[in-house]
Amino acid sequence: MMINSELGHVKTLEEFYTSIREQQETAHGDDYCAMHEAIVKYFKEGNCKTYMELGTHQGGTAACAMRMNPKKVILVDISMQKYNKFLRPIAAEYCSNNNIELVIKETDSTGLGAIDACDMLMIDSVHKAHHMSKELMIHAPNTTKYIVAHDTCRPTSELHNCLEQFCMDNPRWKVVERNTNNVGFTVLGKT
Repeated sequence: MMINSELGHVKTLEEFYTSIREQQETAHGDDYCAMHEAIVKYFKEGNCKTYMELGTHQGGTAACAMRMNPKKVILVDISMQKYNKFLRPIAAEYCSNNNIELVIKETDSTGLGAIDACDMLMIDSVHKAHHMSKELMIHAPNTTKYIVAHDTCRPTSELHNCLEQFCMDNPRWKVVERNTNNVGFTVLGKT
């Protein structure tokens, strides 16, 4: 279970990002946030303009994506309470100052209200294969370049296996990176 970081002292997006990452990796171990490097790498390589996240929680990964100044950031969570507590005012100001369209959707990631178009989709919501399968069926058709998923090797490889099966069923997608350090992550690329 991910910790809830204490972020009442932060004033800027950079401070928020540095602090939440440090607290998460202190609590959960080195490489817990390794998917952040993958997000930055593939966002740049793919010349991505839009980022969508399923499972925002406090917003550490969202802050990582915002720092790349995309044209649009879409955040989806069944409850935005933890996001609203610290990141909401910081993100709103940062996005306004950097001409980023920020869309917040407080809804189930498998509902029609969650659907939007994006270049990169980050999945870090309900860590169950049946739920991820639904998310992939709903969101992959609206994702043009990459899908990044967190927690794909711990406590089991259930989520990675779900992604592998998705690629077998949808040959336009393939696994482009699998990281098994800490809780791991998997990146799918559209061909």
